[in-house]
Amino acid sequence: MGLDYLDVANQNGLNHLSCGAPVVLADGLYGKDSILVKAGPLLGDIAVASTIHDAPAMVVCTHTKGHINSGYAGALKNLAMGCVSSRHRQHGWKKGRGSMHCHGEMGLRWNPEICTFCEQCRNICPLHAIDFKEGSFVVDENSCWHCGRCSRVCQEGALTLPQDDETFQKSLAEAAAAVLSTFQKGKVVYVNFLYEIQPECDCMPVADVPVIQDQGIMISDDIVAIEQASLDMLKASPPLPQSAASEAGIKPGEDVLFRLNPRPMQLQIDAAEKLGLGSKKYELVKIEP
Repeated sequence: MGLDYLDVANQNGLNHLSCGAPVVLADGLYGKDSILVKAGPLLGDIAVASTIHDAPAMVVCTHTKGHINSGYAGALKNLAMGCVSSRHRQHGWKKGRGSMHCHGEMGLRWNPEICTFCEQCRNICPLHAIDFKEGSFVVDENSCWHCGRCSRVCQEGALTLPQDDETFQKSLAEAAAAVLSTFQKGKVVYVNFLYEIQPECDCMPVADVPVIQDQGIMISDDIVAIEQASLDMLKASPPLPQSAASEAGIKPGEDVLFRLNPRPMQLQIDAAEKLGLGSKKYELVKIEP
């Protein structure tokens, strides 16, 4: 239930007093307050959170990091996943953010020969779609939205989730475009925080040593430009010691995020440019503190 999210936010110092504005759940306490918005050929319609849909303007604050599915998670993924409801009242999760995973992935595969039945996959599933019955792995296909958390925590490699990378990356751009279509031009600004660069998405219940040194904060009114600039800067950054990057043997000069999560992350930015969301050409203007 949404109250849990508000409690966690408050525990971390995010409330109306510290923010100077109300802290609300954009798709309501139950994650169903949304409005269908036309997306494109991959997604059809997508359920944009009602508060996002109705807002006259928006500042998109994004913590950039690695990601199991997208390789790089920045402002585009923040819009595509963060501004889309978990489910729609009539159409369920298949019109919500889970639909992007299902367009890009091919279903869980379980190898009983190496499974130790530790049930970590069952415990981490946010939709309680996994169970073990009579010595077999069981997944509720009507509930599972292929987020990949279960396969990520499987220490034995008994669970895998094959992915159509190109479709998934393009669906992120398509969903982001749908969200932005609800705003007038010039009413959205983007702030990318290149701090505490984690190897995993913030939705994962772990916190690791940053894999890249803090690079600063980027601000732009062009989502394509800020994403390209952020990705370029992270690609050029050396790995930090005693992190997942060093454990993987990544050396200076190598693309840290790609080595950790080998996905064609540039595709989402290319697709966003083709959809007219902005330009990959940018100029960095540095402001020293």
